[in-house]
Amino acid sequence: MQSWHLWTITGLLLLIFEMVLPAFFFASFGIAALLTALAASTGMGTNAQLGTFAASSALCIAAVRPLFVKFVYRRSDPAPVNTHALIGQSARVVDAIGTGDDPGRVKVGSEEWRAISDTGYAMAPGTRVEITAVTSATLTVRLRA
Repeated sequence: MQSWHLWTITGLLLLIFEMVLPAFFFASFGIAALLTALAASTGMGTNAQLGTFAASSALCIAAVRPLFVKFVYRRSDPAPVNTHALIGQSARVVDAIGTGDDPGRVKVGSEEWRAISDTGYAMAPGTRVEITAVTSATLTVRLRA
């Protein structure tokens, strides 16, 4: 068995390890081993192969891993959960919402919530509204545009 066969097998095994353990650690070495297999197929000596593996490993770790982490493990703002996920949703007034802080009720999906108007205007039953804020178990709503 020639040395480039061993490098190819090693590279493929490291890539398989990466699929099983997704930390993007083994992939850099797997790619480096495959590059070394390509170089070894030209008839390089053992020391040159080890040097090629070391250099290509360093290159993969230094260049590829940060790019992968940047695009795959993006840290974005988390999606709103619980009552904060209601903000911006549409609702329908079930019980009239009075002026000022006189609450009524709105239906969001299949649930009814206590609601007040953010503008202070009264809203009749059946009116479509948009949720603008959530305070405790009370929704603040405005007329849907």
